[in-house]
Amino acid sequence: MDLNEFAVGALENAKWLATAAVEDLTDAEMMFQPKEGLNHATWLLGHIAGSENGLILSFCKGENLLPKGWHGTFGIGSKPTADASAYPSKDEILAHLEKVHAAAVEYVKSLSAEDLDKRPPGIGQLPERVQEMFSTVGKCIYHHVTHASGHAGQISMLRRLMGKAPRV
Repeated sequence: MDLNEFAVGALENAKWLATAAVEDLTDAEMMFQPKEGLNHATWLLGHIAGSENGLILSFCKGENLLPKGWHGTFGIGSKPTADASAYPSKDEILAHLEKVHAAAVEYVKSLSAEDLDKRPPGIGQLPERVQEMFSTVGKCIYHHVTHASGHAGQISMLRRLMGKAPRV
């Protein structure tokens, strides 16, 4: 297995963990919050799509595939609300995630080992305090994979709190 296959496999696994966890959830279950203000599956899934778009496509490739306002709804610092009308539907989020993910996978497949060590062109958009964390294209990919997988675990916990069996 070469580095590209490894990176693509990690991206595919992170996406699978998240989408499998929400596959059988209804729209109402997607909005379940064990306590007001905590993340619900709708916010988490939109946040995962935003992470892949931001860290891989936007910072590294210079491309944004998500609608205007996505970051404000799902980005760092946004506050999950119980108002379902504030969010796209699960199907809409999944469609955006699929589009972003397909583009990210194609981009990662095109990278050489040397490309993974390059500084992302969009790194200057980030606060200086976190630039080291995302200082190479490879670090951006790595962070998205671990970040998305962690949030998929949160969705799994929400499932258990609703009395649902784990999906993965």
